[in-house]
Amino acid sequence: MKMSSEGKNYLEQVLTDSEVKTLRFFGIPGCCGVNLGVGLAAPTNEDAVETIEGIEVAIHPDIAPQLTEVTIHAEEENGELGLVLLGYSPTSC
Repeated sequence: MKMSSEGKNYLEQVLTDSEVKTLRFFGIPGCCGVNLGVGLAAPTNEDAVETIEGIEVAIHPDIAPQLTEVTIHAEEENGELGLVLLGYSPTSC
């Protein structure tokens, strides 16, 4: 997993106002497999935790294979800046 400078800048702003300082990726069971969930949350004991561009990122093993070639990025859409995962292809239906 990588992080663009836009993604880093966006997350630094978001984390400044948050009590939680970890971006966490996790799986949500769905009808066709595991869907991606992401949020600011403390890591669990199962998560792999790494620091990417100075940002602590936790990844649950259920979702890790879907994120190996992903870049965390931020883009503006309709005047709102938001997180985008470049290279992410959902595996469920």
